[in-house]
Amino acid sequence: MYENLAILAAFVFLYSIFCGGLERTPFNGAIVFIAFGLVLGPLGLGFLNLEVDKGLLGTLAELTLALVLYTDAANANLSELKNSFRIPQRMLLIGLPLTILFGFGAGVILFSGLTLLEIAVLATMLAPTDAALGKAVVTNKTVPSNMRESLNVESG
Repeated sequence: MYENLAILAAFVFLYSIFCGGLERTPFNGAIVFIAFGLVLGPLGLGFLNLEVDKGLLGTLAELTLALVLYTDAANANLSELKNSFRIPQRMLLIGLPLTILFGFGAGVILFSGLTLLEIAVLATMLAPTDAALGKAVVTNKTVPSNMRESLNVESG
């Protein structure tokens, strides 16, 4: 157990040192951590062998999501949102429901083995922009600030 913790802590420490240079590459932190897990985990070299309790993993995932959403909200530019609230308003009130509707339609065509309720749940889960995937756009200074803030609001 302590060996696993030491390996993970060393990797997080090294990542924190080099993550600034990572911003200039097409790889984000999620890809680096997944690659690390694949290489050192049971599917790779086998150095990491973590046994995780499902309940603990669920709690950890919820805490991580809360932290990510809180960080995004804390970094939101409220003055920009007050000046151009119409874009996020349209994205949330028109774009998101239409995306769910089109996703449901595509799900009905593609997933004949699922019930309509399952397809609706799947379409609803896949519709919002993922904050981690949209980070490259939200942090890119060449994208107009009102668009960056709108995407940030829509993603969570």
